[in-house]
Amino acid sequence: MIDLYRVNLNLLVALDLLLQKKSVTESAKKLFITQAAMSHNLQQLREIFQDDLLVRQKNYMILTPFAISLQAKLHEVLEEVRSLVEHGQRFDPKHSQREFKIAMSDYMSSLLLPPLLQHLEQEAPGIQITVMTAQHLGDSSAFERGDYDLAIGKVFSHDASLKKQLLFKDQGGCIMGAAHPNAKNKSFTMAHYLASPHIAVMRTDHPDRPKLIDEALAKLNLQRQVKMSLPYMEPIVQLIAGSAHLVATIPQRIAEHYQRQYSFVIKPLPFTLEPMAFYAIWHQRSANDLGHVWLRENIQRLSCL
Repeated sequence: MIDLYRVNLNLLVALDLLLQKKSVTESAKKLFITQAAMSHNLQQLREIFQDDLLVRQKNYMILTPFAISLQAKLHEVLEEVRSLVEHGQRFDPKHSQREFKIAMSDYMSSLLLPPLLQHLEQEAPGIQITVMTAQHLGDSSAFERGDYDLAIGKVFSHDASLKKQLLFKDQGGCIMGAAHPNAKNKSFTMAHYLASPHIAVMRTDHPDRPKLIDEALAKLNLQRQVKMSLPYMEPIVQLIAGSAHLVATIPQRIAEHYQRQYSFVIKPLPFTLEPMAFYAIWHQRSANDLGHVWLRENIQRLSCL
């Protein structure tokens, strides 16, 4: 009995052509390989099937009786394989029942999920989205284990097997409650910024890295007073809205989003902070998955709205 694990199944494609063309030269041209390579394929096939398959008669080649009996069945099998592959690469969002696991923070969820859910209800009602906690986005292990299919957040470095696509960039802004002494002031200086106690955003996506704000202030030999650190954006916003003395530094777009629900003031930062880039990240094995491509393209489009 032949062990299929030891057989190069690409040889069956070569055999199908050899049986059709009855010519090593013509078959090689069809597969864009050399005549010598196709002759080697034929030799391997003869060893596998223990039959000559093609034999020379005068100036042309003819099929052996075994090859003739094999031809129709082989072609049918290859057509079934081709159909299987083509079917596997189809993706119909309107009828798909796939689940996609996406790792992202609570504030990215608040920005992206409402428009994504609305789009799915209209275009892909059977697709299920499961949101996971975003941790160590540059590490491929979670992708390889199947913990999530896609991640969204800030990426500073990543494994070679991961791919990324920029979704958007955002500026930082300082938020404070309406009762804060600086809320109504036109100017907001570094002295004002450093005098207020801060709520800091903890980095769950990259917990091993220092906070962006503290990095920027350290370059100026400055340090803020951190009263509390939280990994969740909405509780930070709630605390700021109800406080008369606390401030927090969060992405501008996210601040504007939460300002629709909570009463607080957004002030420009009194120092330069590099724009924060947010990416979609995925494993290279999903690069050509049509369903995955569809999801990435729609998240890219919706993140720009």
